[in-house]
This record gives sequence, structure tokens and C-alpha cells, in this order.
Amino acid sequence: MINAGPAESLITLSGNTSSTSQLTVLKVFLVVAVASLVLRIFYSGHLYEDDGLWFTAAEEITRGRALYREIYFDKPPGIALVYAFLFWIFGAHVLTIRLFTIIHSIAISAILYLFGARLYDTRIGLLAAVMFAIFSTTYTTGHVQGFGTDFLMALPHTAGTYLLVHSRLLRKDGVRSGSQQAWLGLVGGALIGIAFQINPKGIFDLIFFALFLVIWGLWRSRLRTSEVTDFGPARGENEEGHSSIKLISLAIVGFVVGSAPFLMYVVATHSMREYWLYVWDWGMRYGSYNPASKVIASGVTRTIDYFALNNTFLIALVFVGATTVRWARDFFRNKKKLERDKDASIDHTNPFSDATLLLWLIVSYAGVILGGRLYSHYFFQILPALCLIGARGLTGISASLKKRDPALRQAITLIIIVGFVFTLIRFHGRTAILAVDFVRGRKSDMTEGWFHERIDHEERMVAAAVRDLADGENSVDRYGLEGMRAGGPRKRDVRGPEDYLFVWGYRPEIYYYSGLLPASRYLSTQPLTGVPADVHYFTDYRPILSDSETSQSRLQLLQDLQETRPKYIVDELGMFNSELSINSYPELGDFLEEYKATGPVERFMIYCRRDLLKKNLRKLKEQ
Repeated sequence: MINAGPAESLITLSGNTSSTSQLTVLKVFLVVAVASLVLRIFYSGHLYEDDGLWFTAAEEITRGRALYREIYFDKPPGIALVYAFLFWIFGAHVLTIRLFTIIHSIAISAILYLFGARLYDTRIGLLAAVMFAIFSTTYTTGHVQGFGTDFLMALPHTAGTYLLVHSRLLRKDGVRSGSQQAWLGLVGGALIGIAFQINPKGIFDLIFFALFLVIWGLWRSRLRTSEVTDFGPARGENEEGHSSIKLISLAIVGFVVGSAPFLMYVVATHSMREYWLYVWDWGMRYGSYNPASKVIASGVTRTIDYFALNNTFLIALVFVGATTVRWARDFFRNKKKLERDKDASIDHTNPFSDATLLLWLIVSYAGVILGGRLYSHYFFQILPALCLIGARGLTGISASLKKRDPALRQAITLIIIVGFVFTLIRFHGRTAILAVDFVRGRKSDMTEGWFHERIDHEERMVAAAVRDLADGENSVDRYGLEGMRAGGPRKRDVRGPEDYLFVWGYRPEIYYYSGLLPASRYLSTQPLTGVPADVHYFTDYRPILSDSETSQSRLQLLQDLQETRPKYIVDELGMFNSELSINSYPELGDFLEEYKATGPVERFMIYCRRDLLKKNLRKLKEQ
């Protein structure tokens, strides 16, 4: 027998045909909890990708600022409000978010367990839960270890879809009242509404449900009128409950109900105009920035990359897809053959479950493509469906191999195990290094050279400089992740300009590391330059806002800065693209005359108010 640790456990679980006890379920979820903790906790010492935006926006909300009207934010309000709530309860700490991420991941695994157990059986549900705990951490580190919109959306996205599908399933005893169906459809739609207010791509779950109901109707019409399955009675039976039209209508009503609290917040804070401009107007322009040819090319290359690096999904998907295609071909072409198969005790429920998951995967993938960028965190939208398909595929492969030649069985099993181990080593070799660093109490050379460590270090050097620490940016190594925040305006009353900071570019993490208050509502230069943050570092950019629109935003920026008059201004964008530096805009020229460049810190240029810079020099002379 091949000893492959977790990989072998996956194969063993998928091949176990015995009944699963409650004790086994508890044991498996203990494994899920431990895996979620171990594979994530050692990454808690950094901020990743858009983390700085979520952290800073949430801190501003807890300070009483209105999202959108007083805080530039180009995403729906869900994630900012969740962060703000967690900070309000537990404090604004990185560990707060990292521990919540682990709990959130376990909750998604629990929903997948219920989903898999309902569509198939308990062992497939458990396997899907384990797969999510592992594969939700196996892609680009900065995208899967952070807690962004796609990962936050994954919970209501999965739970809502489960309830919507469940609304068309019969209970195990074959009885379900219309009111039960109605509540499932309504609550499922509400969860999708919540997902939509976290990430607009949540709307694709409603599209999936509509298509699912259509396919369900076609499937049911092909069965014999005397046949009853887990998906509801066939045509001709006395059926209590709601029609497909009523169910999709209830889901839409639930969607509106789920979205309502977020819209009420926006209205209550008088931010509707900014909400429309920043989220929807900007979002539509951002989504159409790249031509269709580039989107398709990116979709193909990134999808190949994703499945090559998470090859267990590819193997299972090919198996389930091939099985479903064969079943569908016979199902819709030869009804008489199906009835003979039924007499031979052929099960038609599992193939329809397979088709349901494949449909969910396809529709969710359309949502991934819609983003136009195919960033790694986009794949969280298809991950729940992939975990269910993966569990079903591994189980089906294991069952089919029992009838095959032992040599073939061992070869295929070896391929699956080797592929899974490759994924673990590829993405969690870094986890092992970080764990060793934690035990030794110091960072290794490999960690010092790690991309996220270098980015984190240079941002904290800037934070140390604008906090006027004794040794400036050279003192950064003496402080922990949040050490420089101590004594800052987040913990006391605002004293003056030294408590404010403005960062030109897109590095809102500096606000968090320094503990200083944003001097303006603009946490990103996107509305100020009209150029998306993912292309503004390059010379082949193009603005997607008109000059009049960006000029109006810069005038608002000038008003904000004149009110706060921050001691320091940091220009990050100008160090990469001189055409978009803060000095390139005439509206800001007179104001910037009050500031003097004190020199670069890594890839940042720091400007200090001239009058306050003189005070600093006098203090140094006195010392």
C-alpha cells in the first residue's frame, strides 16, 4: 500500500461504502478544523492584496465615517460592514480577521457536507468538506490567504444554492409541504441577495436556479408517470408544493429581502449617489476595460493553470463530465432503454445530481469570466461546486476501479495520489517554512526573500517614517506587525496634522500599519486618475473616466486635504509611473508647494509639510 498521508485518506474515504456514524462525522470535522487552522494560521503575519482597503475602510466606519460618501470604496458594502462589525466587537487586529477566516472556511465545509449528503450520501458530503478545507488554500498565496470579497461571498453563495436546490427535492420520506418549499426558496434567495451585496457575481446563482428548474422539468417529463425520485414526483402524480415559476419568483423576492439591509444602510448614510458611481458605474467600466479577446485568452490560460496546479479537480471533473454526458445521451434519446434500465435497478438520481453540479459549475464559471481579469481569488466562486464534483468523482473512480485489473487500479490510484501530493508541496512548502520560523522565533532567509515579506517590510518602513519613530524606517524590525499603531490617533483623540496621512496610489495598508487617519476619503487614486489600480503601474494604461470626472474628484481631494492638512503625503504611484504622479495634476500644484520631498523610502516618495519639517529639524538639533 502507498503511504501518502492526506492523499491516501481522500482515496480511502471516497471508497468507503459503509454507513457513516455521527462519531465519524465529528472526527472528520475535527480534521477539517485542524487542517483549516494549520494551513492558514502561519500566514497571519501579513496583509495580502486588497486587505489594506478592507482594513482601512472598516476602521473608518467604526470611526463614524459613511461608506462611499466619506470613504472611497468600489465594492458592494458587504465586506466593509463585516470587517467593521468584527473590529467593533474584537478590535482592529489582523488576527481577528485571520481567525474569522478559519471559522468561515469551516462553515463553508459544513454547508458542502450537507449539500453532498443530500445529493448523494454522507461520505461524499464529508469528502467535499475535507476538500474545501485543503483546496481553499492551494493557489496564489496572496489571494487565498487573505479574506476578500470572493471568499466572503462563498458562504452565502454555497448555502443559498443548497437551499434553492433543496426546495425542489423531496424529503427522504417523500413528503414536503408547499410552505416548506416556499421557505427554502425564500431563504435561499435571501442568501443570494447577501452574496450579491458582497460581490455582484452572486447574481449568477439566481441564473443557475432558473436553468436548474428548466432542466429539472425536462428531466421529469422523460420519466415514467409512476416514478417518484428524490427530486420530486413525476408528471401525473398528485404533487403538493409550488411550480417552478413560483419557486423562482420566491427566490427573487428573497433576493430583494437579502439585499435590502445593505441598501438601507447606504440610504441612511446619504451615500446612494456615491454608491452608484463607485460600485456600479465604475464597476461596469472596469469590467469592460479589457477586450473580449484578452478576456477569453486570460480565461483559457488561467483555467489551465488552475486545474494543472489543482489536478485532483481535473481528474474528478473529467470522470463526472464523461459519465453525465453518456447518461444524458441515453436519457434523452432512448426512453425505452431507460425504462428497461430502471427495471434493472439503475439509479437515475445520481446522474441528475451530477448534472446539477456541472450546471452550477458552468454558470459560476461564467461569473468568474465576467470579471475580465481572472485573478486567483475569482476561482472561489467555482470552488464549492468543484469540491462536490471532486468528492463525487473520486468516489465514482474508486467504485469503478474495483471491477478493473489490479495493475490498472494501482496505476490510477498512484496518479491521483501523486497529483494531490504535488499540489500540497507546491503550495504548502511555504507553510512548512513559516511554521519552522514560528517555532524557532526568527525568520529564515527564504522568508526574508519572500515576495509578501518584502512588500510588507517596505510598507512598514514607510509607516515608521511617517510616524516619526526615533530611528525612522530603520526601526521597523523592532516593532511587531501592529507595534507602530500604539499611541496613534486610533487609540486617542486627534491632536493635529501629524495624526493624518495621505497616500497617493493604492497602498492603503500603510494607513493600517501606521495607525494614522486617512487625510482624504480617497483610499485609492482610481477616481482621481481614472485609471484602474491593476494597470496604473504600466505605461500602456488608458483612463476609463473623463477628464471632467477626474478633475472634479481631484478638487474634492484638494478640499479634503485643506481641511486635514496632513503632515505627510506619500506618493507610491509616481515611483512607478511618472505620468500619474501626484505632481502631474495642476489642481494640486499650489497645495503641494507647502510640502517638501524628504527622499524616497524603498519605492515610495515621502513629502513633509515645510513648516512641520522645520520643527522636526529644530528638535533634532536640540537633541
